[in-house]
Amino acid sequence: MAEPKGINFPNDIAPTTRAYTPGKYPSKKFESLNGSVVNIRYGRMVVDAKLSMTFENITYAEGNQIIENYYKVNSNWNYVDFGNFTGLQALESEGALKLEIRQRDSVSDPPKLRWRYQEPPTLTERHTGLCSVSCKFRGFLDG
Repeated sequence: MAEPKGINFPNDIAPTTRAYTPGKYPSKKFESLNGSVVNIRYGRMVVDAKLSMTFENITYAEGNQIIENYYKVNSNWNYVDFGNFTGLQALESEGALKLEIRQRDSVSDPPKLRWRYQEPPTLTERHTGLCSVSCKFRGFLDG
């Protein structure tokens, strides 16, 4: 199987709403018969982060760019690269989320989450010639 690669998300479409839920550390809880509990954490990176965006009142051509991105990403199990996408700037205003949302800048950086579509984008007609698209993504660590 080919190495997955990042497919750039369309950069010229601004989302109207963005929501980010940080991931969690993989762990396993063990409980003994006497009630004592031990939690074992696996790794130092969070997984299963969620990112959703809604694009209101965009043209069908812009909506089609998002749908095409969905097919490009899922055709060969690639991932979405938000490296040049300016629509996340509000979420990254303090810089902390940039580490989780964007791809790593160099080989020495810790691996970042790779974003894949959680479900197909939903396109809804709003007005003549305009539509709304909602996208949901999940962050994964690929080994």
